[in-house]
Amino acid sequence: MPRCCLDLSNLSSGEMSATQLTTSAHLDETGHLDSSGPQEIQLALMNHHQHLIKCSPAQLLCSTPNALDHGNRKKDEICSSSTNKENENTLKPRNLKFRKRPGGPYMSPLSLLDNGNLVESEYLGSPITTIPKLDKNPELEEDQAEEISDELTEFFLEDQEEAKVLEEDSKQEYLTGDFSQVCALPTVSGRHQDLKYINPETVAALLSGKFQDLIEKFYIIDCRYPYEYLGGHIQGALNLYSQEELYNFFLKTPIVPLGTQRRIIIVFHCEFSSERGPQMCRCLREQDRALNQYPALYYPELYILNGGYRDFFPEYTELCEPQGYCPMHHHDHKADLLRCRSQSKAVEGERQLQKQIALLVKDVSP
Repeated sequence: MPRCCLDLSNLSSGEMSATQLTTSAHLDETGHLDSSGPQEIQLALMNHHQHLIKCSPAQLLCSTPNALDHGNRKKDEICSSSTNKENENTLKPRNLKFRKRPGGPYMSPLSLLDNGNLVESEYLGSPITTIPKLDKNPELEEDQAEEISDELTEFFLEDQEEAKVLEEDSKQEYLTGDFSQVCALPTVSGRHQDLKYINPETVAALLSGKFQDLIEKFYIIDCRYPYEYLGGHIQGALNLYSQEELYNFFLKTPIVPLGTQRRIIIVFHCEFSSERGPQMCRCLREQDRALNQYPALYYPELYILNGGYRDFFPEYTELCEPQGYCPMHHHDHKADLLRCRSQSKAVEGERQLQKQIALLVKDVSP
């Protein structure tokens, strides 16, 4: 009776083809093929092929189709038990470690497999940040620990130096321009970090004589255009809106306090104290520096009224004369605005030209 045998040599790879069947005969209970049709055999083979794909390679070595069982179940049980032990050893979870190639990019975990085995690495962590392990040599461990300690000490000293610089800067915020004493008036934060600001309440206290023990004389400089000043200004304020006027008033004949402990204070403002007031304040400080040896100054205490006349007027209307407020862009003063701006630009252009000529003469002179 013709017999049919299955070649199971390729079972480990999960492949089986119908050409491995020599005939369509069937097996009986002792392991011979039953007389079923080719279609039934093909279906059985397809089902067995799907089962093999789902199995692990270790299971494929010891498992055969039920229809091809030759009664050697004991051998299968022994093989299955040995396979489970094998699986316990081979499938034991291990931690994946990244390895860095010398001079090359980091390797992915999949590239660490060498014929199915994981490769040990000297680096731990993510592929972005790696922490080298300390060498097992005690002498090398001490050297590495000393290097780390030195680096931490260096960082600590740098932080201390930065803290000292910040502390000195914070102290300078409360000192006068010549760094000789603390500012007489309380300051607040403002738009320009290089200037000192005071609020309207401090200006009101200044006008009421609250700081007369420290201050010999104070000046409030209104840097707005004349038509704004005439529309309403702080009591006793001087209207100086050009740098030439500022220089002539304060630096042509500097004002010196009578007592060493008494101070001369100047407060600048414009409508919002955003541009014109700060610009005039800086101009006076620069010209004052040019006339003195650093850090000496004729006028070490210069302030900016925070918020300008716009914020001062609604809170202290009684301290304004006349009690009114004329904005720069008032519809009745468009022509005045154009005239004042053109004059300011002409004066500024002339000043810059004279400054450049002075520099050229200085360079040419032996």
